[in-house]
Amino acid sequence: MAELETTRSERPAFFDRLFGGDRVLWVIIAILAVASLLVIYSSTASMAYRKAGGDTTHYFFSQLKFIVLGFAAMIVVHRVNYQRYARPRFLALVFCAALFFMLLTFFIGVNLNSASRWIRIPIIGVTFQPSDFLRIALIAILAQQLAKRQTIIHKIPLLPALTVSGWQKNSRKNFDILTQTTIPILGPIVVACGAIFISNFSTSAITFVTCWIMLYMGRVRVRELWRLVALIVAAMALAISFMYVFDIGRSHTWVNRLGIGAVLNPDEQAERQSDDDNLQQDQARIAIASGGLLGKGPGNSTQRSNLPHSYSDFAYAFIVEEYGLVGAVGILFLYLCIFFRGIVTFRRCGTAFPSLLVLGLCLMITFQAICNMMVSVCIFPVTGQTLPLISLGGSSIVFTCVALGLILGISRQVKEQSLDRPKGQTMLD
Repeated sequence: MAELETTRSERPAFFDRLFGGDRVLWVIIAILAVASLLVIYSSTASMAYRKAGGDTTHYFFSQLKFIVLGFAAMIVVHRVNYQRYARPRFLALVFCAALFFMLLTFFIGVNLNSASRWIRIPIIGVTFQPSDFLRIALIAILAQQLAKRQTIIHKIPLLPALTVSGWQKNSRKNFDILTQTTIPILGPIVVACGAIFISNFSTSAITFVTCWIMLYMGRVRVRELWRLVALIVAAMALAISFMYVFDIGRSHTWVNRLGIGAVLNPDEQAERQSDDDNLQQDQARIAIASGGLLGKGPGNSTQRSNLPHSYSDFAYAFIVEEYGLVGAVGILFLYLCIFFRGIVTFRRCGTAFPSLLVLGLCLMITFQAICNMMVSVCIFPVTGQTLPLISLGGSSIVFTCVALGLILGISRQVKEQSLDRPKGQTMLD
């Protein structure tokens, strides 16, 4: 009897070690993973006949493989104490490695769907999207830089004087601001978002907005944040204009999707791009309208052959068709729950670094999901953003699971009270 009671008492302990942290978040992730398999199996049926020799389970098992790999990574990552990866040198090394892989896409990148965002790994024959890695590294290093300045960040300028006369009035002070605040905090944001921007405007924008909110929650003065927004908007306008004139990157696609291409360059190519985007959104509207309240049911979609990228960019429209308004609201609710569970962990953290890291990762995942949904329901122009954990993918699923693993790891340490300060004290206290 004693041995049986010991075995029973060890089981919960083993379960806690394997799935520690926020149990609600674990359940949400599991539900999204199951939803992903259902969506991918149904939405890729017609594509399987064209590209997989009629094997309708090909993409299902491919997705299952990456989900299993992602869950394995999530379990491993969430068991690592955040103090191990909070060291500045380690974060700088990770950020530089991610940036290096991102820059490689400009030279040896694989072009998929008219965008060069992937690197093919020859040994295992899969593609890897470095921007997913770079975004996590950026959020981590920004959280670390803000955390080390919490006692003074609300008192000092984020940017030096932006005019020659302003710089000359107090050149020494401006130089100190530039080297001690601007470059360490804003440098990684500018470099990372700039590298992503060339091939993926929407991901760059989502990343910048995430970082901007982290700066605000990291106690940077609001006046400084609006100065930063004005500077970035001006820089983006100049960059897009330059890229458009010299046909660099996907600038023509961005301008056409914003409806400006027809004015600046009313040629056949601009009209074709606009027609393609309109076709995608028209098919998405048909899928949504035919879904109704409860949808057509799993596997009964009639739009999967007509809706472009129903397994990725327009996955949410496909969900509405098969699972109706109820399924669509359910998926939205799950992503909002990820955000709110992250906020719970954020408020319970004892120091700034884990708080800001959790906040940034939750914002990144939630913003991407909402962007995909808004494109699918034709509120936003077509962006190419996938639905995290649901859309067909490889590295995107794995790195999303890594981000969630970091959140779960910090929530585990909150429960164990192994953070730097006792549970209940937050960076806002």
